[in-house]
Amino acid sequence: MEAKRKAEAIAAARHEIARRIARFCTGLSSEEFNALLDRMAHVQWKYEVFPLVDDPSSVRARNDESDETNCDGGIVSA
Repeated sequence: MEAKRKAEAIAAARHEIARRIARFCTGLSSEEFNALLDRMAHVQWKYEVFPLVDDPSSVRARNDESDETNCDGGIVSA
């Protein structure tokens, strides 16, 4: 079931991307254009399913840093 949903989502993204970029890619062969569409559709699906999120350790580091500085970026005296 999951593979079917993935295939449908990629096919829909591929169709939409093709519609948008076809006029700009007239110099590509059909094989090159199809390879480009496949790659772009996969990337689109990937970032819809697994959106970019910060690494939790970097979020903690930023929060710890903000606790130790004032609005001007200076260190708060303890």
